[in-house]
Amino acid sequence: MNKDKLDGLVKEGWLISQIHPSLDLTIYNYSQKTQYEKNWTEENLSCRGLVLNSKGEVVARPFKKFFNLSEVEEKIPDLPFEAFEKMDGSLGIFFWYNGDPVFASRGSFTSDQSQMGWGMLKNLNYDTLEEGITYLFEIIYPENRIVIDYGEEERLILLGAVETKSYKEIPYLVLEKFSKDNGFDLVKKWKNKKSIPDLVKENDPNREGYVLRFSNGYRVKVKFEEYCRLHKIITNVSNIDIWEKLKENLPIDEIIDKVPDEFYEWVKRTENDLREKFQDILEESEERIYSIKKKLGDSERRIYAEEIKKEKNPGVLFNLLDGKSPDQIIWKLVRPKWSKPFKEEG
Repeated sequence: MNKDKLDGLVKEGWLISQIHPSLDLTIYNYSQKTQYEKNWTEENLSCRGLVLNSKGEVVARPFKKFFNLSEVEEKIPDLPFEAFEKMDGSLGIFFWYNGDPVFASRGSFTSDQSQMGWGMLKNLNYDTLEEGITYLFEIIYPENRIVIDYGEEERLILLGAVETKSYKEIPYLVLEKFSKDNGFDLVKKWKNKKSIPDLVKENDPNREGYVLRFSNGYRVKVKFEEYCRLHKIITNVSNIDIWEKLKENLPIDEIIDKVPDEFYEWVKRTENDLREKFQDILEESEERIYSIKKKLGDSERRIYAEEIKKEKNPGVLFNLLDGKSPDQIIWKLVRPKWSKPFKEEG
């Protein structure tokens, strides 16, 4: 893998990179631009957490990007396949570099997911993980929920492992023995799953679906219909949607009608939080303008202006002074940082 070429793709916006805070490492991940424009070159496909050092040596090599069945049906090989549980968390990548353990998420050494994953791995027998191998995990914990509700459990699930230099995968049977001997959770391999049409017909609301691995190493995702429905809802509803409804004094019933029952609490919690912040600013501002009026009495407006400019939310105070509604100014002040019901993969 040519590091100069990857860095060029970063400059062009096809890849995203991050430098390790203390080690000579750079991690590469495909960008939203690549996803949107479907520019799936070999380099972009390979950069799903690919890690190189400054010499251009590959030191961590996760699985390449793989797609949903509906996106690549014409490319499905007529070969036997294995069916694995598709877990609904974030990808974790572990490897050793010059004797140092390194844990990353798909595109970051410092993300919440990578830090949480490393915290969980430290409580396991991570010293049994071998140098020269890239280990891939699913990071699952409540705050990182995507769609599937795993409850309060925090789990690190071994998905697979790759010999970094050769890109040869470690067989499942080897990982199965290793996991039993060393106390690691291993992703479930389903037996007697031989028909793709039958897999597509399944629809368990408490599972995401399957990852199929064909005998030539080709992978594809099969996601259940209910998971896809809920994921689409989550993707399309954010706290900004709720804020906009409140700002325009519109009911949020339309948003509540869109979300399934399990996300109703998030909508109501977000609404209540925004209303409380609005009310706090309003009450504080009303109290301040009352105090200023009591202090300045019949003073000229320029005296009031000089006093108000020293205050925390002068725009709100000026509106209250002039008998105007400060609502729109306050709503702009409480505009939240964009988020959705649960986190995206990091």
